[in-house]
Amino acid sequence: MAIIDVVKGAATVLGLDVPTLVYGATTREMVEMQELANVMAAEIADAFDWQKLLILKTYTGDGLADAFDLPDDYERMQKTSSLWSSRWLWATNHLTSPDQWIELQVTPVATVNGYWIMFGSQLHQWPIMATAETVKFFYVSNKLVSASNASLKTMFTEDADTFRLSERLLKLAIIYRWKQNKGLAYQQAFDDFEILKLREIDKDPGSKPVVSGQPPLSWRGRNVAWPGTVTGAP
Repeated sequence: MAIIDVVKGAATVLGLDVPTLVYGATTREMVEMQELANVMAAEIADAFDWQKLLILKTYTGDGLADAFDLPDDYERMQKTSSLWSSRWLWATNHLTSPDQWIELQVTPVATVNGYWIMFGSQLHQWPIMATAETVKFFYVSNKLVSASNASLKTMFTEDADTFRLSERLLKLAIIYRWKQNKGLAYQQAFDDFEILKLREIDKDPGSKPVVSGQPPLSWRGRNVAWPGTVTGAP
């Protein structure tokens, strides 16, 4: 569904004139809709780590570099994301304090783990990655919109653009925020938006099989159990 159709649906509910043009229109209402569609699309994208926006990134070491440029479409890391190295058997440690990073560089202590931090729009890795060593992590792309030629972009600019996530959710978001901005009663519209958002979040990662008992946190270091029956000697 193109963004113009999403706006048409919202306009119908809001009692506005149904537009024949959104991006390119100069009327006050449609200029507001242009901005509102992009604002609410970004708000929806920030609400959850939607699988459609997740990208697996791999950096490969050369034995010299300790810093790697972030992808051009990088918005943020997955909220629960870890960075995994081919050198270590566990996730590397994330340092959020620049002072901790400096301490790591100047303290003559042998490390038994990998560390990483972000600054200067780069991901920094310590120890320096050996040649062919890799680190992997998921990040959220900022490309929320698909153009009519199937290219991806960060925001709506044309009526034929489509939202990569739920268009129905975007319509409800535009409706409730429009009402809120205009000082109208918006609580029911907001509740409708929140209910649908939770439903979309629930189904987005796929099925959730019911597991009896406490599953292991990781299979790392575990072997497959013997499928037969062990009995005592006769």
